[in-house]
Amino acid sequence: MDLDNTDHEYLPECTDGCGALTDWLQSKTVADQAGTNHRKETGHAWVVRVRARSELTR
Repeated sequence: MDLDNTDHEYLPECTDGCGALTDWLQSKTVADQAGTNHRKETGHAWVVRVRARSELTR
């Protein structure tokens, strides 16, 4: 079980032009893994964007 759940969502995104790698995820660990996998497959750089879930309910 992933214990990394918080009140935030995470979006792994390629900075070399591919864009978002997945939809918004509940876990930073899963987002990091998606970025790492993308880098291994393509050699591209990536970042994880973060947003608070409370921003969605406004």
